[in-house]
Amino acid sequence: MGHGFDTTGRKLDENGKEHDWWTSEDSAEYDKKAQFLIDQYNNYDDSDFEKKFDPASIGSSPLQSNSSDDSVRLKASFKIHNFLQIQSSKFLEMSEKDTTTKSHHPMKTITIVLIWIFALYAALLIVKNHETPQKPLATPSRPVLEPVKHKGVCKSPECITLAQNLHNWRDVSVDPCQDFYKAACGKYTEQTLSPGSRMVKKTYILKQLIHEFLLKDEQSTSKSENAMKIYYKRCAEDEAMNETRKNEIKKDYLLQMVKEVGSFPMLTKNWTEADFDLNDILVRMGKFSGFKPGILKLGVLVKPFRFSDFLFPWINKLGIGSTKKQQVEDVKAVLEMSRQLQEFNNNSTEIRSLSDFEAHMPSLSLEKIFNTYFDPRNTEKIWEKIKPMIQIPNHPLFFNGTKNLETIIQSTPKRTLANYLFISFIDNLSNHWEGEESKKRDCTMKVMNDLPLASIRVFTRNHFDKENLAVASEMVEEIQESFAETIRGSTWLSEHTKMAALRKLDMMKKIVGYPKEFEVPGALDSYLDTLSLADKSSFYAAKIEIERFHGELLMSYIASVLTVLPLFQYVASNAMYIQHDNSITLNVAILSDPFLDSTYPKYAKIASIGAVVGHEMGHGYDPEGRRFDENGDQNDRWTSEDAVEYDRRTQCLIDQYNNYDDPDFGRNLNGSVTIKEIASDIIGTDVSWKSYNKVDFANEPSIFGFEDEKPDKLFFHLTALNWCSPRSTVTLAEQLEQVHPTESFRVNGVFRNMKTFADAFNCPVGSPMNPKNKCELF
Repeated sequence: MGHGFDTTGRKLDENGKEHDWWTSEDSAEYDKKAQFLIDQYNNYDDSDFEKKFDPASIGSSPLQSNSSDDSVRLKASFKIHNFLQIQSSKFLEMSEKDTTTKSHHPMKTITIVLIWIFALYAALLIVKNHETPQKPLATPSRPVLEPVKHKGVCKSPECITLAQNLHNWRDVSVDPCQDFYKAACGKYTEQTLSPGSRMVKKTYILKQLIHEFLLKDEQSTSKSENAMKIYYKRCAEDEAMNETRKNEIKKDYLLQMVKEVGSFPMLTKNWTEADFDLNDILVRMGKFSGFKPGILKLGVLVKPFRFSDFLFPWINKLGIGSTKKQQVEDVKAVLEMSRQLQEFNNNSTEIRSLSDFEAHMPSLSLEKIFNTYFDPRNTEKIWEKIKPMIQIPNHPLFFNGTKNLETIIQSTPKRTLANYLFISFIDNLSNHWEGEESKKRDCTMKVMNDLPLASIRVFTRNHFDKENLAVASEMVEEIQESFAETIRGSTWLSEHTKMAALRKLDMMKKIVGYPKEFEVPGALDSYLDTLSLADKSSFYAAKIEIERFHGELLMSYIASVLTVLPLFQYVASNAMYIQHDNSITLNVAILSDPFLDSTYPKYAKIASIGAVVGHEMGHGYDPEGRRFDENGDQNDRWTSEDAVEYDRRTQCLIDQYNNYDDPDFGRNLNGSVTIKEIASDIIGTDVSWKSYNKVDFANEPSIFGFEDEKPDKLFFHLTALNWCSPRSTVTLAEQLEQVHPTESFRVNGVFRNMKTFADAFNCPVGSPMNPKNKCELF
């Protein structure tokens, strides 16, 4: 309505025709007030753009129109709000007086009617969203059970959101005994724009929060925060450049690195052998991008096209180096050396010791070379830990009696050795930009991928309830105990296998949120001390430095100096099991709402992520994981009889998935590819159910709108929320390569094997969700 009286609209009459019907005095006063709004907007300190508005460009009709329209709208809305508030309070006051004294003013009557209409509308909404169907369904009769008397109702904002999801995502027109996934998640796409499950949505939200942080122009004393912002800035600068400029910067930095490494014969006019020391060059190369010495690698290291398409034009443009004739001779010699290195075939699986290697390769100092990749603060400690782990393949390149790497090094001119290493070095580093030029880069995602722990720190400091860590830690212990009960209660596992399985479970490491050492103020900044981005003037240089840093972290992790290997998976809303470490990690994103919150009733905490925790523990006992022991070493400690029986039981699950009529893909799925995830889902949901049933519901508040819901039914509804998703957008061919089963199967396929589900919903035997033949693991 206000647009009819904005700076443009007021000049049109009631018929919409141009006709300024205002008096000149009123027009002048109106323009004066409109200018006041323009000045306010011009001087507004916006959180995104600050005071950077151009009065000449924005003090025009559209702005004036919208500003004056907003002013009219807000005033009218405020007046209506105040009027209704006053009339409502008067109505309440009147209800306390003798009805004979009431004044029957028409406006009061209208207000009373409006209030009752609103109340009736609210009641209809509640009825509409209740689980009771609007029309009779052909569902089996259900036993009438006494509802649990809860201790109040959880009214925290997080609980309200959880209740909203439970209410709004379900489709009450669907019989849960026919298709529980649709019954629990059928309305999901009507309620969210997320392209995936709520796990996908949470990861996207986390990304948005990190993006907001990166855009803030605020000073920080935190090294990790500054590293994130520098890296983001370099990435954004790179995205704004044209490809020609990008490549110029990259080649300039590549030349700078080559010069820092040492003397490259093809770039040096008067190169002498005195300029070359094999181990020193390998050490200096290792300082960039964690470069793996080409001389120790097998594979085609030198691609001829590089000389014509990249190296020669680059050298000639610089106007330095050897003559063209010398360059051609150098290339021939390098290719010959590469050919010699490719002559060796290896079919042996035998492993030789480090001392054997050093005896056969006196020209190489592995300790000196490896130390380049270590955190300089812990070099000796890391080497002592890493040294016993180094395994050298019994490869003829190293151990052949007549011709091997040592004899090639000794017989090859140092000029050729140097050229070979430098060309391999350039080949490795130039790969950092090949194939990326045409891709649009998401700089926020790049920061999260490459600086995951720093990103987690920003999220936990600003958007995470740390009380959830204690809640989650307690739950993990409870889930672990329920899993132990499952193993001990197995009717078919032998005592020998049970003991091995329980020992592995007992020794399973657990990281809840992030390593405890990062709780100490400044701990994460200390961990980033060896990362240097401030002096990197380009994204390419920053990227190489980060990859070098990642190599350093990997060495620290292998040596157990660092308890967690920084991966993007730690930033995502997820959890993981690391097989070689026999450890589970629950990321902070999945330890926050809507999955978990300290205000949730205990049963809701367990049902929401208990199956996720149990699933990750279950990976230690899936068809592959069960073959690894408590130390993460490949060591199958199951009896042969138990192994055969286990395989028979997992085949049952494979067959179920193969024959599952998926809503997106039909009966075209391959259970052999997904069996590890399916087995873990079965284990996780089972142990979560066990923990859920230990809760004293009478001491816990109810969830709003579910005060009378049976606890067993509520468990399955809460657990299903994690897998509610839109229809899949991948092709069948792509799905057949996925290691995870479809979301529909993760609900229906798991629950239909649980007698407790059939009992909760009173599903007839033989119905889709209560088949006669069920699959069981333990």
